[in-house]
Amino acid sequence: MKNYFLSLFQGYTDLHPTNTTLDELAERIRTDERLKDITENHRSYLKLNQTRAAGRVKAACPCFAVSVHFDGGKSKEHIDGWTHLVMADFDHIPTERMAECVRRVREDPHTLLAYTTISGTGLRVIAAYEAADDYHPRSEQELHVLAFGRMNEHYARLTGLSYDEKCKNATRLSGLAHDPEAFFNLDATAFVIERPEPKPHPARRKASEKRLARIVATAERLLADEGVAYTEHHHNEYIMRMGYLLNAYGADQEAATQWAVERFADYDGDVAGIVRSCYQRTEEHGTRSLYARKKAPDDRAGKNRATVEDMEAFLTQQGRFRKNTVTGKYEFAPEGTDEFKDLTDREVNSLWRRLCKEAAPARKTELQTVIESDFVPLYNPFREYVDALPAWDGATDYIGQLSARVHVKHGAELFDGFFKKWLVAMLAALLDEETVNHEILVLIGRQGIYKTTWLNNLLPPELRRYFYLKSNSRNISKDDLLTLSEFAVVCLEELDEMDSRELNQLKALTTMRHVNERAAYAHFKEMRPHIASFCGTSNNRQFLNDLSGNRRWMPFEVESIDSPYDNPVDYTHVFAQAYALTRNGYHYWLDDEEIRTLNDHNRQFEVPCLEQELILTHYRRPLEGEACIFVTNAQILARINAGLRHGLSPVKIGMVMSQEGFQQVRVGGKRGYRVIELTGDEIYRNQQAMGRFT
Repeated sequence: MKNYFLSLFQGYTDLHPTNTTLDELAERIRTDERLKDITENHRSYLKLNQTRAAGRVKAACPCFAVSVHFDGGKSKEHIDGWTHLVMADFDHIPTERMAECVRRVREDPHTLLAYTTISGTGLRVIAAYEAADDYHPRSEQELHVLAFGRMNEHYARLTGLSYDEKCKNATRLSGLAHDPEAFFNLDATAFVIERPEPKPHPARRKASEKRLARIVATAERLLADEGVAYTEHHHNEYIMRMGYLLNAYGADQEAATQWAVERFADYDGDVAGIVRSCYQRTEEHGTRSLYARKKAPDDRAGKNRATVEDMEAFLTQQGRFRKNTVTGKYEFAPEGTDEFKDLTDREVNSLWRRLCKEAAPARKTELQTVIESDFVPLYNPFREYVDALPAWDGATDYIGQLSARVHVKHGAELFDGFFKKWLVAMLAALLDEETVNHEILVLIGRQGIYKTTWLNNLLPPELRRYFYLKSNSRNISKDDLLTLSEFAVVCLEELDEMDSRELNQLKALTTMRHVNERAAYAHFKEMRPHIASFCGTSNNRQFLNDLSGNRRWMPFEVESIDSPYDNPVDYTHVFAQAYALTRNGYHYWLDDEEIRTLNDHNRQFEVPCLEQELILTHYRRPLEGEACIFVTNAQILARINAGLRHGLSPVKIGMVMSQEGFQQVRVGGKRGYRVIELTGDEIYRNQQAMGRFT
């Protein structure tokens, strides 16, 4: 009896697996109360047709890797071993067939684990495999692919169900679901994988299989458009209509019969006989073109060109397309994969080439136009991420737990409160076009304490591509304006090297509601919402130099930060809390009292102001009823500027006088201030006092 050690994840977004065994998972499927609640909630949402809520619940469900061990993640580069287990996934099983299929699977000697999936309409089967003694596969991947085919075909014949081809991916996770009747047999017989036989004419066979697949896809689409479905009491009609179409499109009769027998294995009638009768209409064989073509009126050469319908049908068979509304780019996942990547010019050229060779000639610009039309759905990565989040429990402060990993020298409570506001405002800005995060979170401290790394890790891996690090913060260009609409977080380094003009320009960027610029290669300017939130780092404690106020800045001096590598972020719960706060009326902007608190806090980060120091050295505010003098800006400047090579600013003098509480008056057409002018002896005594008591 052999047990199997597996990688368990606490949810589909979890990246840090823990080790478990197959018998522990079987027991958890049967008895775990939390898993029972998750399963019941998911099915309840499905019954109410609340698919988004059901998706959020499913995303939080524990899951495990069937075929591989993981270390530090769940992608190919994190594989550190193979389990020699493989799964079959059967979904959308008719209610009247479920019990019989379960019985057959349980009675099969190969079944190691079988349980009903979280939807309640699917069946998940796990089995083991091993290579035959005389077969030495070139790689574990090769052996896994063969085992997947052998095992899935076996159970498909056994149950008459269609299996999910996507489970061939070795990194595919299997979600847990509560099933008190789950079947588990550690003594199950492993599938023995024999050396594959050489296959004749692989290129020719592959081409014919591809053509049959295209014919089937086209026929299924036509039947769906006509409302013909493979449902109870309509099985015979559907198979016959499909057979006529396979014949009309010129599919090979033997291949079509084999496909139909496997596809409709659950039908009790003579599937092969139905297809054979359809192919007796020899006069109809090959009369339909795989792609409907319309002859152009001026096409004297007789060459038919692809229509819009042709191109849409062709693109549908190549994979899935979507337009990312954040980046403005089109993304493409080839058929058989779930991984979307930016659609490149080379891929468009390749699609156009295949269209012309396999279907009908068309201009590349026409194909490009179809791709860039409403044929391709829109996709917002931030909205999709939050829609899959579980509900926040309403009590646990996951954001506070995250902020506690940053150890600031002063104002730990302030950091906790202001960081929460900044993070929630960041998420609100991503989801609501009318919301802009006006605050800039800044971490100040020595090098090598994870300042930038911690900020980078605030975004979950699925959204990490929307973090933008700007090293040259002094140069703000048109491209930087575009980043406001393309990135979730913009991190500015070397903030202490920016002068006052540049800092003011940056402050202005934080409040822009929209960006009206033309992106590279775009034809027109486009008004796009500002979604980015700013953060930054600095090695220098004093970098603020705006005398009018620094309410946009949230700087904190950092003593240390817990290593982001040893203390991973609980993204699911952190963002679930943030999302709940955005919807529950949380006050993520600053009120007047909070602004005053922040301005007081920010004084320690202000660059020393020469005008302020000199004014406070030479003048003080008069007490109530105390005799004083009237001085103008010019008189103040003349007195404090004596002997200085550095030019002083009259504007800054006026701002300092107002901030320090000097009373402004107008006398004889002149504007000035009531002050007590200190003598040289008084200035010296003040300096002595400060030297003695500081």
